[in-house]
Amino acid sequence: EATLGAARAQLADGEARLEEARELRTRWQVEQAQAQARVQVASDRERRLGDEARSMASRMDTLHAELAGLSEADTALAEQMNAWQMDLEAREAMLADGEARLADAEQAVMEADEGLAVAERMLDEARRRVSTLGEELHHAELRYTELSGRRGAIRERLETEWRKPLEELLAGAMATGLDDDALRAEADDVRGQLEQLGPVNVLAIEEHEETQRRLDFLTTQRTDLAEARASLQQAIKEIDTTARELFLGTFTQVRENFRQIFMSLFGGGECDLMLENPEAPLDCDIEIHASPRGKKTQRIHLLSSGERALVALSLLFGIFLTKPSPFCLLDEVDAPLDDANVGRFVRMLNQFKTRTQFIVITHNPRTSTEAADAVYGVTMQEPGVSSLVSVRMRGRAVEEEAVAEPAGASA
Repeated sequence: EATLGAARAQLADGEARLEEARELRTRWQVEQAQAQARVQVASDRERRLGDEARSMASRMDTLHAELAGLSEADTALAEQMNAWQMDLEAREAMLADGEARLADAEQAVMEADEGLAVAERMLDEARRRVSTLGEELHHAELRYTELSGRRGAIRERLETEWRKPLEELLAGAMATGLDDDALRAEADDVRGQLEQLGPVNVLAIEEHEETQRRLDFLTTQRTDLAEARASLQQAIKEIDTTARELFLGTFTQVRENFRQIFMSLFGGGECDLMLENPEAPLDCDIEIHASPRGKKTQRIHLLSSGERALVALSLLFGIFLTKPSPFCLLDEVDAPLDDANVGRFVRMLNQFKTRTQFIVITHNPRTSTEAADAVYGVTMQEPGVSSLVSVRMRGRAVEEEAVAEPAGASA
């Protein structure tokens, strides 16, 4: 009886130890399974990290290639802008030089006109003086001829009447003391007539010829300056005409494209680009008038912020439709837009991005997800620690795992 009780006690004790051993084996198996699971997790994580590292390396190569392409595009654009700037500066310099030369020519023409007027006055005065002297000389010659004739007639009459030469008669008259008052009076009369003629300018003909040569020289200079002035005015006119034609042609295209894009973004309405002074398109301002569907036509500053943003985008896309740009940077242009207008903006981006590379700074997730080919943003996984994240989109599917809830994104 006692032996049976001891055996039962030993059996119970053995069963208890067996049960304890089973529990230990079960815990060990669980721990072994957990360890294997952790090993598997670590292996999976290592494999995933390796895949991510390879993906990041591939992404880095792609980004380097894109950066090189952007650098080349930026260089090409800079060269093109420099060429445009140099061409503009050359045209401005040519225009300034032409205006300066025109001003000099006008000044020279004015001086030549003044000199010509003085020369013409001098020539007229000389001509009048020559004419007066000619008349006086003619009168003197006539008087001399008259006096010579009278003298000859008197001589002939005296010699005929007295049958002696005049010299003998004069000698006899002086010897006999004849009165010579009549002779003296007539001599005084002749002397007075000579004094009335005044001094004779023997250089008048030479002065007239010199003045005529000076007049001819000034006339030639005036003609040359007038031709130079006309040539400069013609060159300036041709430059203005070419610039006017190019501007009006581009303005007409942009105006039509602006209307087309406006109708697409607003779903109707009217808009227009107007020159303040159509007679001087190169110098006047351009007014933008817009009338969204259901509103009166008004200037752009009277519209709401969202409407102004859409009008500005309509003009921008209208310009790109006329002359595409290699790239375009848009900084939160969709901020004042509601959801429906954001959709229209996204549609325009998708339509134009085949010809222009857009860099869009935005906080609107719809713009990022529906229009972007690549997204770059900043996220904060831990408080106070910011990190960059990049996501490449393909057919709106994410190639790389993006960090959720980015603080800001650019598309």
